[in-house]
Amino acid sequence: MSTCFSNLAAAVGRKMAVSRNEPNVKRAIIIPPAIPGSMGDAAMVSATSAYLKKNGHDHVDLMCGKDWELDVTPDRRVAAEGFFYSDAPLQRMMLIRGLSEYSDLYFLGADVIDGAYNPRSVCARLSMLGEAARLGKKATLLGSSYNNKPEATTVSALRDLPQEVTICARDPISRARLENTLDRPVRQVADVAFLLPSRPESDESTRAIAWIENRRRAGDQIIGLNANYLHAEKDERVPGGLVKLLTVLMKSEISVVLVPHDIRSKRPDGKLLADAVAALPAAYGERFYTLPPISPGTIKAVMAKVDMLATGRMHAAILAMSSGTPAFSFAYQEKFEGLYTFLGVQDQGLLSSPTELAEKPEHVAAALLSRLRDQDQIRALIHHNLPSVLELSKENFR
Repeated sequence: MSTCFSNLAAAVGRKMAVSRNEPNVKRAIIIPPAIPGSMGDAAMVSATSAYLKKNGHDHVDLMCGKDWELDVTPDRRVAAEGFFYSDAPLQRMMLIRGLSEYSDLYFLGADVIDGAYNPRSVCARLSMLGEAARLGKKATLLGSSYNNKPEATTVSALRDLPQEVTICARDPISRARLENTLDRPVRQVADVAFLLPSRPESDESTRAIAWIENRRRAGDQIIGLNANYLHAEKDERVPGGLVKLLTVLMKSEISVVLVPHDIRSKRPDGKLLADAVAALPAAYGERFYTLPPISPGTIKAVMAKVDMLATGRMHAAILAMSSGTPAFSFAYQEKFEGLYTFLGVQDQGLLSSPTELAEKPEHVAAALLSRLRDQDQIRALIHHNLPSVLELSKENFR
């Protein structure tokens, strides 16, 4: 063990020496909310990396040792899984020592800082922010949402953060909750995923857009559809609701782009969607196209070409609306309401729920079709408000 420790310490020392020999090189490191994560997590990581690179950072690294296909590849992966997910004090020490290389540390708080998922991992990530601040680094908790029943250990970890750590909330409701809970200022921002560059040039985008154009020539409108496997795990009626929703849509001149968002399950989003389509008559098959779940930049490019998205994932909604396309969402964890307020569409009837999809799918389909008829009005509101939302998203990095 002592030999292993010595070797690791020597490696960190060499890296620190390199950093000291490059005084004008600006380095940042990002802590993702999950390792690896969903398309939404990938969108936030890639958007953050792209923005930092564009605005003066020479190197942007990622605290993630596992393979993860991203639109913007990190300059270096730094393994942190042992510390984040299990008792690994040696890795923790090495991570802290390695912070000396960086000018900035950013933690993508997303929807995890209230402890809704894996509180132990959240506390470990937050501790890295505290260590960076104590070393005099710029330490920022990027725009996060915060539910009304936060888990106790994550509340303590947030309260323990030094005042030098900047805490950002990605919606007004979350900001108010964080300020009330922590009794400290919280910066109002918008989600960093709004800054994600689109990838219309990718092969996947080109194929999907060609299919969309072909279906338009056939006289159809185009809806994007995402399903959230977490909703199906909590309510076994959701898959049947998806089938009934599609059954109603197929009675109109509509084709559907299926948008898988998360593959981290035995029955992931893509499987839910595929099963729903398989339950329909085979004759409808030509009216469905499935995007591969590998690139949020591609999803953004393709969603710019559809008429509307129906989604159980907030970041799928962001990728659509940041392209100007309205998103009809099955909201959960109080994450969507602030987003829709930012874009001025909170009163446009675009919010449903997983329970409503499970219990009243025909009603949901009717509401979706009604919003589709009013898409021009909704698009105008999104386009009017999007510039200010993009500026709010940049506030994450001020």
